[in-house]
Amino acid sequence: MLVTRRRRREKGPGRQREGGAVRAGDITGLVGPIGRIEAFPTVDELDEFADALAADHPDRISITQLGRSRGGDPIREVTVGSGAQHILVFGNPHPNEPIGMATIRHLLGRMAADEAVTVGATWHFLLCVDPDGTRLNEGWFAGPHTRTGVARGFYRPPAAEQPEWCFPAEWRGRRVGVPLPETKAMMSLIDRTRPALIASLHNAEFGGGFFYTTGGDPEYWTALTALLAAAEVPIYQGEPDAPGARTLAPGVFELPPFDAMADLLAAQGLDSVAALGGGGCRDYAARYGTAILVCELPLWVDPRIGDGSAGDRVLGDLLDATAADYRAMAEVAAEVLARLDGRLSGRSPFERSVRALVAGLPGLAVSRQAVPERNRIATRGEIFVERYDWTAMLRLRLGGMLLRLLEEEYARDGAPVLAVERDRFAAVFQQWCADVEQNAPGAVVPLNRLVRIQAEAILLAAMRVRAGLAV
Repeated sequence: MLVTRRRRREKGPGRQREGGAVRAGDITGLVGPIGRIEAFPTVDELDEFADALAADHPDRISITQLGRSRGGDPIREVTVGSGAQHILVFGNPHPNEPIGMATIRHLLGRMAADEAVTVGATWHFLLCVDPDGTRLNEGWFAGPHTRTGVARGFYRPPAAEQPEWCFPAEWRGRRVGVPLPETKAMMSLIDRTRPALIASLHNAEFGGGFFYTTGGDPEYWTALTALLAAAEVPIYQGEPDAPGARTLAPGVFELPPFDAMADLLAAQGLDSVAALGGGGCRDYAARYGTAILVCELPLWVDPRIGDGSAGDRVLGDLLDATAADYRAMAEVAAEVLARLDGRLSGRSPFERSVRALVAGLPGLAVSRQAVPERNRIATRGEIFVERYDWTAMLRLRLGGMLLRLLEEEYARDGAPVLAVERDRFAAVFQQWCADVEQNAPGAVVPLNRLVRIQAEAILLAAMRVRAGLAV
């Protein structure tokens, strides 16, 4: 479905950056000032912002409806610029990761005000890839931005319901990936534009910042992580979450294709398709030679994350402890579900997510234990990250969704057994939250800094693409 709401009148190419090195000052000037941001935009607020821009700049900005989500929300593309090269920016491919929506709002405003910010390219912003899931997170967008507050309003779909991981791919002669309507919208946009670059905007709750790319060089990688340092966000210390991702530089990983990740998981005895869902935009856009940039940023940071000094634990023992924690939290949730066998409606997105996470945690445990260099001494930063990033983050995600499920089902049914399980698990969840808040609450990163990192990273990659440099 392709419905164009406003037609853009073509203009001459914007100011271009020629030649070799991309200067940090150029990028900072293009991004411009970013005022204080108190809350993340909701789906409706970002739509209204884009509509207002298009009404004010009908000659430069157009809005196209690419289709509708499973819940009926429009999947909207906002186009600005008129260059021959096309750049795609995907907002909120995971619905619990709204930094990208604030980044898109800022970049659209800048590009509407100054065509030079388009750096001679045509930009296509997918405002929100998963509006249905995003609406289930909007309760925490305005705060309180505490780890407990976010966990209480948290939702993340299982792999098979994540639009960015449902692209069709082939693995060992088998077709994998069942595209969702949202995925099909991305596919149609990629096929129509044959983009030079796709920027996919992500974030976690806690930890350090890092990037995935499909290439580049040390100058590029250093420039990316310099954005983290400038914003006082520590570089992530630890293994990448994409199986088999190669480390290009501290805080920069090469984004592997589906088959490489699936092969590695299969070698570990895991169900690769269940764990990954399908291909990603990297796999689908490879036919066009598209470069990929993934920005992964935390909402909270802690100086202990970047502590590179030797700790008091062997890495293998540390990872075994993480794996044991994964299995234990899965067992807690599985016991709740077992006690409610036959009582749950089966219609809740929270139930699907909780069941998928419970089923997937043992595989994640195996993956954590399978990283190389198990016999070396772990750094203090790695010890901290394992306990309060990898373990606590998943515990709060699982706990928040399970508690929301129990509350939703009790509101629907009113059965005393649901109230008993809700209250019993609420006490467990409260203890999980208390452990985090007492030992590693983290310091909130000002939202304008996070937006600046993503905006400058995108423009850095865009300017390199325009200059013919590797990304």
